[in-house]
Amino acid sequence: MPDKISSIWLVARVYAPDEGGVQTYAREVANAYATQGRHVTIFAKSSAGPRREQQEGVELIDVGAASMLAVYWRLFRAMLAAWVKGNRPALIHACTWRAALPALLFPRPLVVTIHGREVGRPRGLALLLLRLTLKRARRIVAVSDVTRILLLDRLPHLADRTVTAWNGVRVPAERQPTRFAQGDGAAQLLTVCRLVARKNVAAAVRAIAGSVQAGAHLRHVIIGRGVDSVRVRETIRHCGLDNSVTMAGFVPAEELSAAYAGADIFLHPQIALDDGAEVEGFGLSIADAMAQGLVCIVGQDGGPAEFVQDGVTGFVVDGRSVDAIRAVIDLLVSDPALCRRIGDRARVWASDNLSWDRHCRLCLGEAPAALPDPAALLAEAA
Repeated sequence: MPDKISSIWLVARVYAPDEGGVQTYAREVANAYATQGRHVTIFAKSSAGPRREQQEGVELIDVGAASMLAVYWRLFRAMLAAWVKGNRPALIHACTWRAALPALLFPRPLVVTIHGREVGRPRGLALLLLRLTLKRARRIVAVSDVTRILLLDRLPHLADRTVTAWNGVRVPAERQPTRFAQGDGAAQLLTVCRLVARKNVAAAVRAIAGSVQAGAHLRHVIIGRGVDSVRVRETIRHCGLDNSVTMAGFVPAEELSAAYAGADIFLHPQIALDDGAEVEGFGLSIADAMAQGLVCIVGQDGGPAEFVQDGVTGFVVDGRSVDAIRAVIDLLVSDPALCRRIGDRARVWASDNLSWDRHCRLCLGEAPAALPDPAALLAEAA
């Protein structure tokens, strides 16, 4: 890598205002690079494009929504136009390996981020393209050890170029205690995610049903959309939870912030599917919830179990066991002081250890390649 990287092209096939973890990743990485004093050009597509915007060191070139091949062609054409006009970066950072495809012909060092399922699932032609792209990459950044292992199980020859770099968070300046934390009111549970099978939200609803039937005083709000929405909604209806569980769908940023601020417990008991190929690589919404001071209940499969220590900064459960999920819900709903204590501990730990600045410096090789040992970090938080 160059000693001083002053300009970066960031390539993302998806971008805000569309929803998703990669969209959030692209935005936060761009902002972190810009804060470090680098000039960033984002090449992306979203439902809000085509558009061109510039703000605080970040230029966005959005090619607009289209078919997959059309998007790749538009991204390549936009990059070529920028190159011809003299906007030639010191480095190209692709937010996923597929986003790197239109950048392969440009003679600059390439960094590729991998998040989880997109390296575990490819077969046939997709696997060949994955191999081609990562062969070209100077550095491969896995957002968790789970993701790194998933890749190296398939392509072990990439070990010397693959590093783990946890994602970052934004920590609010302060957190006001909720009514429940003060011993007055129902516990507020929150889930924020794309509603797909591995998020396991239907199982979370069934666990809540058991708690409510046993007399627990709680409310649960589910924010997000996705192909599993129908199953989750039917589970709510079948369990008779229409007065206790709300599916809010998509909400704007201000409402999302208010939901985090008003919640006590974050419920995300994710599971791995397809023999581990379909896995939660990191869990940005979980990290955000920790930064907000919420107690997180997460599944033992995937990246979240790397940064949530059971009983210390949150709870890690077998997501396939409704009884295991319910047991932790019952424990927390019955003990507001425990909720606040663990939530405060999670907030401090996230602030100290989940940094977008560090993530970006690891991407560029400007920070030590190895993250501090997660167990040691979590032990300090205890």
